[in-house]
Amino acid sequence: MALSRLNEAVEALEDARRGAVARNARPILWTVHRSLGQAYQLLQHKDQARQERATGRQLIEELATAIDDASLRDQFLRAALDSFPQEKPPLPREAARQAFGGLTAREREVAALVAQGKTSREIADLLVVSERTAEGHVSNILGKLGFTSRAQIASWIVERGLTKR
Repeated sequence: MALSRLNEAVEALEDARRGAVARNARPILWTVHRSLGQAYQLLQHKDQARQERATGRQLIEELATAIDDASLRDQFLRAALDSFPQEKPPLPREAARQAFGGLTAREREVAALVAQGKTSREIADLLVVSERTAEGHVSNILGKLGFTSRAQIASWIVERGLTKR
């Protein structure tokens, strides 16, 4: 990474990760995940970077449970976790997207209308958009949530208490 050959660094780190997993070298594995997180962040792959850092932190927590002495455990946790960059909390809009399967506010609104049994034409009229736009929103919702039917969307909305009254 120091030579700015990030793709090569990722490749080498992925090899190191596979090797550490194969040898069950968990004390090394968390540092590999931390470094992969750094490399992915530099490559602007923010989601992958976040996932690598989260995996590294989880490994640290698991390793800490094996340390009987509370003082040593706390010292390990503090030192290891401090070696990771501080995670910035997501902006409210991004937090909402993460909480709701990646759906935008508009897609959540459309999904709630689907849950009410509205057709694409009725949704279009209510939202003052074309029927094609409403259908596009429904299609995006199905794709993001991995569903194949409007009934699944309706069930998902009800399960999360997102129905409009």
